[in-house]
This record gives sequence, structure tokens and C-alpha cells, in this order.
Amino acid sequence: MVRFDIRADKTALLIIDMQNAFVKPGSPVARARGPDLVPRLNKVIQACRKKAILTIFTQHMLRADGSDVGLFKEFLPAPAVKALTAGTPGVAIYPEMEQHSSDITIPKQVYDAFLWTELDLILRNKGIDTLIIGGLDTLLCCESTVRASRHRNYKVIFLSDGTSTGDWPDMGWGAISADDAQKFALTIIAARFAEVASVAEVLRRIQRLG
Repeated sequence: MVRFDIRADKTALLIIDMQNAFVKPGSPVARARGPDLVPRLNKVIQACRKKAILTIFTQHMLRADGSDVGLFKEFLPAPAVKALTAGTPGVAIYPEMEQHSSDITIPKQVYDAFLWTELDLILRNKGIDTLIIGGLDTLLCCESTVRASRHRNYKVIFLSDGTSTGDWPDMGWGAISADDAQKFALTIIAARFAEVASVAEVLRRIQRLG
């Protein structure tokens, strides 16, 4: 498996969609294990901040007039789309996340955080070539962004326990548990797209930086 160096001036922490819609219990698109990620990701945020590593949050949000909803409406029920509508509480970053005014926040409309956003421009302007990625959902926005990063030649360190998914229903080939889905995603990501490492391992490497 690959292993990438972490350099403070060349690395950014990318926190994917840790929003009320995906983390707060009761939301139609919430992931049950979302709240479990908060303390682990906050530790990474704190460590990065101490070493002047840029932190970027993404927010999945859709226009209230529905003009950028696209095919989401074909796959998600109306309440789920509504939870991601700009200006509603669902799109706000979950309040227990340690977001700082110096962090960059990037709105996005699709799973891939690069598509139609300023992310690539910001990273290249800052000379960043390595991303530490955590957040929700492993198989959707996180994996889509990892693949897009790889295709743009960014080195990615994917947080194995700083990402999460949920149980997947039977779509004709049998239901998939959250554990099995996570294991499958991490295996494919590690084999072809990124370094996969635990939060504890990444924290050790960040803390050793000068």
C-alpha cells in the first residue's frame, strides 16, 4: 500500500459534509454513525491547526428553486432534497464541529467536491498537493472526491475511522451492512486511489511535524 508524506505547507485537511443534514439524528439523510465521527475529526482539526495545516469544509447544498437539483430528485425522496436546500438548518456545519473563521468553506451541488467548485483553484494557488480526507458518506461524497483527487494527481490520505457510511438496502443483490460497505470501500480506495490510515496514525504523523 502507498504511504504519503505530510508536510504542513503542502497538505490540507478536507472535511466532507459534516452538516446537520448528515449528522443530526432525525434528518432524512442522517447517517447513524455520523456523530461518532465528530470527536475524532475534531482531534485531527486541532492537530492540523497547531501545525498551520489548512482546513477546508465542504457543504452540500441545493438552490431553493430546484434549478441545480438535477438527478438527485430521481434517487432521493423529496424530504431528503429539502434537507439539503440552501438557507435551511440542514446545510449548516454540525455545531459540535470545531470550525474556525480561518477555515475555508466550499459549497457543492454534487458528490464530487471538485466538480463546479473552487476547490482545485484554491489548492493549486496555495501549492497544496496532499489531502487528508474525512467526513460523510464514505461511499458517496468521500469516495467521489477521493477519485476526483486521484485523477487530478493529488495525493490523498483517507481516514479509515474518520469516515463512515450506513446500512444499504437490498437493491436486487442483497442488503449490505455498514461494516461491510465500509470495508469494501476502504479496500478499493487503498488499492487504487489513496493511502488509507487511521485517525490515530495520522495524528502521530502530524504531531511529529516541526
